[in-house]
Amino acid sequence: MTANGQALKPSPADQIRAKLDDPRVAESLNDLLEHADLLAVLVSGLDGLVRRSDTIGDNLTSAIGEFKGRGGGTTQSIPGIDSLKSVDLAGLAASFATLSDKVVGATPALNTLLESRLTDPQAVEVLAQLGDALVEAKTAAASHPNGPKGLFGILKAAKDPDVARGVGFLLQVAKAFGRQLR
Repeated sequence: MTANGQALKPSPADQIRAKLDDPRVAESLNDLLEHADLLAVLVSGLDGLVRRSDTIGDNLTSAIGEFKGRGGGTTQSIPGIDSLKSVDLAGLAASFATLSDKVVGATPALNTLLESRLTDPQAVEVLAQLGDALVEAKTAAASHPNGPKGLFGILKAAKDPDVARGVGFLLQVAKAFGRQLR
């Protein structure tokens, strides 16, 4: 906007209107409104969980403590019961309370990740291959610390079919990412 030839900063209302004009934002808001009742139940449940996390943790600690305190035949028949004796119950309860607070705060980010294609099986496979390649590259770099140096070293390395294939893939990623940034 301009007034007397000077640019004005858009008002908050103008900024909201501009965001509502974005079809993705409008679609997301429609989805939220369609599921408002479910969201209310979810938020209420999470709020109750957070409010009662200390009580839940204390009850869990007490139950495991009672369970650990029982000796004899009934507990010995349960597989893995001996591993519970080494559990730090107070630490577990504190971790649970902290984790539940963090999960509530991170819920929007987690929803964004879960709704993205990052959880698509193909993306997961690419990420797994990337992890394998990173570990392999670290080992190779440690065993050959004098890798390619300078522009000519890089050009020579680019003749390797594996390097060319990797660079080609990275260029495709850059192209697709550039399209996403439009």
